[in-house]
Amino acid sequence: MLSFEVSTSGLEFDDVAQKLSGPMRQKLVEKLADIAWASAFWNAPTQTGYLASTVVKEVGDGEASINVLASYAMYVVKGTRPHVIRPVNASVLAFEAADGRLVFTHLVNHPGTKPNPFIQNAVDDARCKAEETFARLWLEMLS
Repeated sequence: MLSFEVSTSGLEFDDVAQKLSGPMRQKLVEKLADIAWASAFWNAPTQTGYLASTVVKEVGDGEASINVLASYAMYVVKGTRPHVIRPVNASVLAFEAADGRLVFTHLVNHPGTKPNPFIQNAVDDARCKAEETFARLWLEMLS
């Protein structure tokens, strides 16, 4: 499982954010968590859609976390080096090739995968939109 936290610490307007009243601060954390969750969900690779379906948001008192529950999420985020794949529960591997043929083989030399930093991108999206989100909440509070 991958996890990251959403809070107001580390933002350029951190001093102001830390002094917010409880409800206002909570609302800011919730909005930033919504932004981060949506970014992670929509930018997760979608070959089957399973990875995106495991992006979950938990909001607590003054903090939130976004978790990716898929067991293979770390491999997507960090990528993989070239490696050999061998059958575990059978004598051969079977899969459909790109041209539609059914292939049977004893091993596959996998070329590896490039890292996909969709989680870091989600954090960056929330951070970029933090001041704008704060300003909107401030205006809502004043009106």
